[in-house]
Amino acid sequence: MNQKINNIEKNFDTSKVSWLKSGGKIKNLIKIYNINDIDEILNSSEYFNEQFLTIGNFSNLLIKSNGFNGVGLKLLGDFTQIKIEDESLLVGAGVLDNYFSKYCYQNSITGYEFLHTIPGSIGGNIYMNAGCYGQEIKDKLLSIIFYDLLLKKHFEKPIHDLDFKYRRGFQQDNTVILYGRFKKEIGEQESIKKTMKEYEEKRNLSQPQRVNCCGSIFKNPENMNAWKLIKSSLNDSFYNGPVKLSKKHSNFFENDPNIEADLIEQFIINVQHKVKQKYNLVLDPELKIIG
Repeated sequence: MNQKINNIEKNFDTSKVSWLKSGGKIKNLIKIYNINDIDEILNSSEYFNEQFLTIGNFSNLLIKSNGFNGVGLKLLGDFTQIKIEDESLLVGAGVLDNYFSKYCYQNSITGYEFLHTIPGSIGGNIYMNAGCYGQEIKDKLLSIIFYDLLLKKHFEKPIHDLDFKYRRGFQQDNTVILYGRFKKEIGEQESIKKTMKEYEEKRNLSQPQRVNCCGSIFKNPENMNAWKLIKSSLNDSFYNGPVKLSKKHSNFFENDPNIEADLIEQFIINVQHKVKQKYNLVLDPELKIIG
């Protein structure tokens, strides 16, 4: 079948939307508003055998300078909605964390205050099992609804059937995360607001603000802090230049806008090399680099 797909942007420049203000181009970016849109793409001969990449808020994703020669799927429409059900919350993968946290506050739902400080989307959080302040997204999930690109069907799986780990969530090949079904716990609005404010103040004190930044560069090794390993392995030269470690937190980097994505990747590799030299340990990046 050869159908005309709407909502396509050719050679999409990711540096325009990336939190790092850097990144290569995606050959085809397609906006997805409902499950039927995915069916239409998969039934189109134009995109047969193409590689697919789901695009979130671009807070933790970097496309290399040579670009991504495939199809980026940007979830909008149905996947940016939140539905309060009798005993749960159905949240689209395209919903931003900060928006979801505020939505819960407005509806006296507690447990999602920590998302107020995370710049990603719900789909990205489910993919990464994101978290902070001693909480992870897996602790709040009941189930995940996803689309299998090979079987051309969507499925729902309960969280107890999924192997979530530290900074590794639902990463099954050839799938697109569509929704998360979350626990619903009623709380007191003033208490929720107070907790959100406390988390925001902690973030502002410990993390760089108003700079091009993707969050933590590396995952913490077991029983270790990545920032301590980095700080004790690197000299002052890593805190200066177009890509540099943050003086506020050594597991964050800041970069000048509009620089080549490959320069950022090389900086990360250089940091890894220095830590490995000193501790014989390879740090695992949180930033996903594609291309």
